[in-house]
Amino acid sequence: KIRGLFSSAHSTNVSGDIGGDSGGDSTNASIVRLPPKADSPLGFTLDQLSVKLHGKGRAQLSWDCLRLGIDPLLFFNPDYPEDQLDNALFVDENIGRISTAKITQRDNIKQQYFPAKRKTQFMGGTALTALSDIYPSPLGIESSVATLSSVTTASDGTTKLLLKLSNNNDQEHFIETVIIPHPDWGKSTLCVSSQVGCAQGCVFCATGKMGRLASLSADQILIQLYYANKIIRLDESGVLPKIDNIVFMGMGDAADNIESVTQAVGVMTDRNCFGLARSKITISTVGPSPGVFGDLADSNAVLAWSVHAARDDLRKKLVPTTKYTMEELRDGLVSALVGRSKRLRKVMLEVTLMDGINDGVREAEEMAEFVMGIVERVEGVKVMINLIPVNDIGYDQYRRPKDENIMKYQKVLVDQGVKTFVRTTRGDDEGAACGQLVTKKKRSMEKEGLAETKV
Repeated sequence: KIRGLFSSAHSTNVSGDIGGDSGGDSTNASIVRLPPKADSPLGFTLDQLSVKLHGKGRAQLSWDCLRLGIDPLLFFNPDYPEDQLDNALFVDENIGRISTAKITQRDNIKQQYFPAKRKTQFMGGTALTALSDIYPSPLGIESSVATLSSVTTASDGTTKLLLKLSNNNDQEHFIETVIIPHPDWGKSTLCVSSQVGCAQGCVFCATGKMGRLASLSADQILIQLYYANKIIRLDESGVLPKIDNIVFMGMGDAADNIESVTQAVGVMTDRNCFGLARSKITISTVGPSPGVFGDLADSNAVLAWSVHAARDDLRKKLVPTTKYTMEELRDGLVSALVGRSKRLRKVMLEVTLMDGINDGVREAEEMAEFVMGIVERVEGVKVMINLIPVNDIGYDQYRRPKDENIMKYQKVLVDQGVKTFVRTTRGDDEGAACGQLVTKKKRSMEKEGLAETKV
């Protein structure tokens, strides 16, 4: 076991070693609030991890690894083989694993990615023991939080990761996360899941058909970014640019898991951790109640509301779990936006369009009027409509609208001064597009004897 490798010989302080008790910059624990729950170092901001490890330098070295998708517990253990640091993506030609990951070498990683002042630093045994105490499993972060089960890549480069969660009371749960590359922009978007399944039951969404099976911890949300960064770092094809923004639009509804989502966003946007801008994080919700918008607004990320229809009877058909009128929900959103700084008064309204159901001119006019009820009440608000042609989930009644109807719908909104975009479908040939995420796919493929790429 990994902890057994931390002998006292490794705790001796020598040049560059910040593993001793006096190593690193001290952090005053009395002024740092530790996270309510963390299954690994991923759940800690730099300041919080500094408290746990009794030194800022140790925390910085840990995060130098974590943001690359490398476990610091293994990276800084001199007895752990280099050729296993990224073994989640190693090639096994006998079963056709897709990755062509090269062997990770510690010195190369330090020279290429670490800040100059930490290229020669390492952690000693005392620091590694303190770090290992955070993990539920002595085998490292991947065994503690989630293991990579499979990776599939669509023809457009969209890459779907299937992760098997650890420590779920002997229940086998999988989640999916999707890397969406934008080569022309030189960046990628990561679509993350916040739950296993979803309780909101949108009739056109495969995830909604699963029901809610479990809510993710902050670490289980963050490990999706951890694995995505690992895959991008090891990508030899150059198809996957660096992740620039994150959308909580995968499995689950963020409003049903606010505490974990808020904690995860805090780590994502900590400049010393994953270092993403808050304006690059979008949290989407169906809006189960008016109050959830205010709760999610505390994360200081961009808000997105899956509206789908402005008329109450139609929205109730599309989102059967709806308990409030659209006016009541809009009031909750307006209240949340008014309470934010003008810089954060942004909201995206998502509308999944279906042929003959909600893609008509009438529905577009109702949506335009609904949006005006936000614009007129929130000073300086920026509202954007994202039109999403429905993706196939195997139900004939939910079909993609005709292109001419999509354009007519968009024109009605644009003519009213509402910024409106039509989302380009990505990853639909691998079930990685919006509304298609469902981990039952893996089991159904096994039943049908179909091959799925393993890692």
